Amino acid sequence: MNALKYWSGYVFSALRARLYGLRPGKRAFVRNDRVRNSPLYDDVCAWQKAQMESMTFENDRPTKEVKGTVDLPLMRRIHRRTLLEIRHELGDLWRPSSVTMNEGRGISLDQSIAIMHRLRDAGFPDDSLGVVSVEFAGRRHSFAIVQDRADDFWMLDNGKFSYCPVRGSVFLSVRKDVHVLIGFNFFDVWNY
Repeated sequence: MNALKYWSGYVFSALRARLYGLRPGKRAFVRNDRVRNSPLYDDVCAWQKAQMESMTFENDRPTKEVKGTVDLPLMRRIHRRTLLEIRHELGDLWRPSSVTMNEGRGISLDQSIAIMHRLRDAGFPDDSLGVVSVEFAGRRHSFAIVQDRADDFWMLDNGKFSYCPVRGSVFLSVRKDVHVLIGFNFFDVWNY
């Protein structure tokens, strides 16, 4: 994505997020584990297993213990850098992050996983990171999240919904046509 497209999309997204924030009726997003009937559950579990097997270096294993901090300015920089470096394309499911970053392109799921990995490498706690897959208008889409509150998260989208980080409680309370299918990180699978 070129810088002009990104910054014009960012300004529009930021204005829209502020307008959405003025609307009443924010929605709480507390994780639950009632997702085993999701059509994506088996795919997510296969990805987690492959991911864990590939993380063999010392101190490279994901942990649920709180190690690291959520740094919002750093989150914004990593999100922006990833959108500028990895363009969206239609293609295969579950491409490894290294391939996505080397080729500079991937589907929304690939972009989201790359953002999650970059945030992890920057010191964000493993338990606060994740990817959420949603459905709208008969299509699936994914975005990375940073769950910094028990009942809310930051959406880090690829521009389909927003170019700037936006609170899930704000965006998803306004967009009633977007339905959460599944959320996951390195060791958990959830819904809201």
